[in-house]
Amino acid sequence: MKNFKVLSLCLLMGHSAFAQTSVTDLSAPLSVDAAQTEGKISEYLTGGHFVYGFENDTLYQDERISDWMKECKTKTIRWPGGTAVQTYHWDDLNGIAFKADTWKPGYNGGYRDSVCFMDLDEYIAFCRKIGAEPMVGINIQSGNKYKGEGKGLEGSLEEARRLIQYCKDKDYQVKNWYIGNECYIMFRKENYIKYADFIDRYAAVLRSVDPDINVIGDWQFGGRLDQIVNIIRKSKEINMMEIHEKWGNGFGMASGNTFEDWKKEYPIYKGNLGKYIERLRDSLQVMGRDDVKIAMNEWGLSGKSYPDGDEFKCGLIAADFLMELFRHRVDMACYWNFNMGSADSRILKVKTDTITDGASTRLERISPVGNAFTLLATAMGKQLVNFTTPLNPVYGFAAVDEEKSTMDVYLLNKSEEEVVMPLQIQNMGNTHLMTQYCYAEPGLVKEKIYEKGDLNMVLPALSFSHFVIAASEATHIDEVKAEEYQQSDLIFDFGGHRVLHPEKGVYIVNGKKILVK
Repeated sequence: MKNFKVLSLCLLMGHSAFAQTSVTDLSAPLSVDAAQTEGKISEYLTGGHFVYGFENDTLYQDERISDWMKECKTKTIRWPGGTAVQTYHWDDLNGIAFKADTWKPGYNGGYRDSVCFMDLDEYIAFCRKIGAEPMVGINIQSGNKYKGEGKGLEGSLEEARRLIQYCKDKDYQVKNWYIGNECYIMFRKENYIKYADFIDRYAAVLRSVDPDINVIGDWQFGGRLDQIVNIIRKSKEINMMEIHEKWGNGFGMASGNTFEDWKKEYPIYKGNLGKYIERLRDSLQVMGRDDVKIAMNEWGLSGKSYPDGDEFKCGLIAADFLMELFRHRVDMACYWNFNMGSADSRILKVKTDTITDGASTRLERISPVGNAFTLLATAMGKQLVNFTTPLNPVYGFAAVDEEKSTMDVYLLNKSEEEVVMPLQIQNMGNTHLMTQYCYAEPGLVKEKIYEKGDLNMVLPALSFSHFVIAASEATHIDEVKAEEYQQSDLIFDFGGHRVLHPEKGVYIVNGKKILVK
């Protein structure tokens, strides 16, 4: 392995790399105790959606997409998407998501060329490519809406049975199955409890083929918490309840809908999202169903562009939303806006050739919104440490490894001023090395390496930062020479980025911490 030298003098980039017009220096420090952990952060929080009718073959030949998903540690992808599941038929795909249902009597909506959409086999192949676990949806609406030979409820149950049997025969290892989508629309008001019966009927069919699966229901907050609790109480088969919320368009919970509105929410949704999550968890514990997991498998941003929005601002809002899921230990999350939603909020910025009916859609770039995912992905699998900051517009959380030799601190600064916030760390050594990865305007991530022992965190105005703090005297961190590493070694910085030619700094090499000097 190439010989890394231990880092004895860090490169100080200073305030010049984070220049602002004014600075708020805080005498009250941020105190974080590495011993006050609250449980493991899920490894399934940076998932997303593939809405099958919008994911053509050409697009996913671009390696930048799979590389980005690997970098942000995407471990699950929801297929065939959200509302698309209500009209799709896995073995009779028409490639037209959302409205065109081939079960409709006299259907004449046509079929798109298969290169224009992502079928089940292509989806599984992509999941295997990036190491993600599949999550497949069951259409329960068509059978409830259309009757006739091979249709109706029995036809729909049989369609579900054929689907899971196909996956089992192909050894696709699909263990996560969601039953319908946004079923609070299909089962309104007093009929909502019927959804529990549907969950159990479809689950029984699925488990007759593969008993070892996770059955997922979905609902929405925004005044419906009691309905969620009652559905879970009634269902005997549900393993996970996913909540659908999109900030900025009154989708469920009340929120602002402009960037200026968002800046006044400490944190996003004025803290109500976190409160709902905790109330649901408490309710599950009270009724003895704390085995049911909590997911946010269709979270996202507004379905329309913000009047004063742009990609950088959407990235900050996404970071705020995603932080709440980390801080409140949600079990799974999938972002709606991978390739859907408003242009500013989408992570994949694509160019579609309308002449070929979308067959030659290509990737232009990964949006700055994606930086929120790569920065936060570094916390997954670690132990959560929550804290209270001395300034309202600045907040976040921390994560520590099992040995408590490294701490990650994540801070969002919503103020219009740069903030200098002293950090005090308890129960993690005495001398520390700190590196910062900061997402700031215009949407780039900049690295800053602080001098040894300097824990005065510089937070640019309107920014999101990931700080990596390592105990420099930790004996378990190996010292190796930089010229001895092999090309086959997997080397990452603490921001989760692959490093080909390491110099001074702290790295993860083949899963071990290395200090370079």
